[in-house]
Amino acid sequence: MTVESTPEGAADLPRVSARERRTLLLSAVEDQGYCTTAELARRFGVSEMTIRRDVAGLVDKGRLRSFHGGVSALSSGEFRGSDYSARAGVAQTVKRAIARRACEMIDDGAVVGLDAGSTVAELAELLAVRPIRAHAVTASLPVISALASAPHVDVMSLGGNLHSESLSFAGPATLAAIDELRLGTFFLGASAFSARGAFCANDFDSLTKRKLIEVADRVVLLADATKTTRSAMAKVCDWDAIDVLVTDHAIDGELPHILDEHGVELVLADSSSSSN
Repeated sequence: MTVESTPEGAADLPRVSARERRTLLLSAVEDQGYCTTAELARRFGVSEMTIRRDVAGLVDKGRLRSFHGGVSALSSGEFRGSDYSARAGVAQTVKRAIARRACEMIDDGAVVGLDAGSTVAELAELLAVRPIRAHAVTASLPVISALASAPHVDVMSLGGNLHSESLSFAGPATLAAIDELRLGTFFLGASAFSARGAFCANDFDSLTKRKLIEVADRVVLLADATKTTRSAMAKVCDWDAIDVLVTDHAIDGELPHILDEHGVELVLADSSSSSN
């Protein structure tokens, strides 16, 4: 049995055989739906070349699919995503209430990341009229549009390829730009959330979200409770990566208990005092 050494900086990771690593790699990709080679190399403490060899073997066996600079347990057809314009008109009153609570969390002079998504776009609209200075980083075209005429908000647009269905920028240029950043708070959007964490509908947005989570001191998930009944293919993160969930009073079941176990603060927005 061959045990591969780990690169510098990864000495605290457990040493496993190549066969064990491939089994764990397969499990990790099946859990998240999509991973980049760099993510997997960091997770297992080996080089990207080693990961590419592992992936090639699993692709040859039909266990995984390689595309978009990473590897997936799903076909490209399963990442259909969802149309932004269709989502923007759903549950507007609740989304506005959630956005209002989130806006209260932004202090004067704050550096915030604003994710793609209709609820975060609602937050951007509120921030645009709030009389405080802020610095906003985003890959969302609707967020950029909402803040474009707000002179008190400095907006940094993350470059990349614009995806028409999500109205968000993504790709290698986007990820490279995030590497140079440090955010106070990242306001995260999601297509669905459950006991397993937060999910989104496509591979490219999941990578952008994960990267922004990495460079944020605090992560606040904005999601209405109807998203507990929905499904999405790409896992963004576990609850351990999230500090606060802002949702509405319709949340029930075991989730509040699960959030408490992971140290996630639950903030409930009251939509009765909000308007569209």
